Amino acid sequence: MKNVSTLILALIASTSVLFSAEPTVVLEEKFDQPLSAAWHWGLGTWTAKDGVLRGFESGERRHGPVKVQKLTMTDAVVECEFRLIGKATFAGIIFNGAQERGHIVHLVMGKDHLRVLAHPKKGESVGLLKQDNPLTIDEWHRVRLEFKGSTLTATIDNTTITATDPCIAEQKLSFGLGGESGGPEGEKAGALEFRGLRITTSP
Repeated sequence: MKNVSTLILALIASTSVLFSAEPTVVLEEKFDQPLSAAWHWGLGTWTAKDGVLRGFESGERRHGPVKVQKLTMTDAVVECEFRLIGKATFAGIIFNGAQERGHIVHLVMGKDHLRVLAHPKKGESVGLLKQDNPLTIDEWHRVRLEFKGSTLTATIDNTTITATDPCIAEQKLSFGLGGESGGPEGEKAGALEFRGLRITTSP
């Protein structure tokens, strides 16, 4: 009887560990309705409809589209799908600190290569990695990006890259989706699309 009780207690303990180890979903976007106020800033034109967030360059400012969401995270996993439409050359996910800090780290998923840019301090940009990796235009691609301490690991389809820098371990207060959609001709030139955005953190 004692052995049975010990076994039951061990099973309860292991089950508790399993449940406590489950990641916490801190953001999940279905993009089936207008964006919430948490998407507080952006450039270009963005629409969320039928499960897809679509952005393209517009307006007088010559800058690719970007849409920024407020969200505090340190170690986390970011997952979504993206595609480049028309003349779009890259999609990116950028993570920022406070306004006085600026950008922290940037994952660039281009039609020809992947890049990771670190920003050790405001106004400074350091290329941590550049790797050839052609992406098919007008097709969906999947990205899974994990922050663990000072290391960033990203898997784009079946390609995995890793980069390390002290600034990667900093607390992120917002992130942006964007890239280069094809130029000032706007939607006629091209667009960027994202879907299935999900961010989780470890317990």
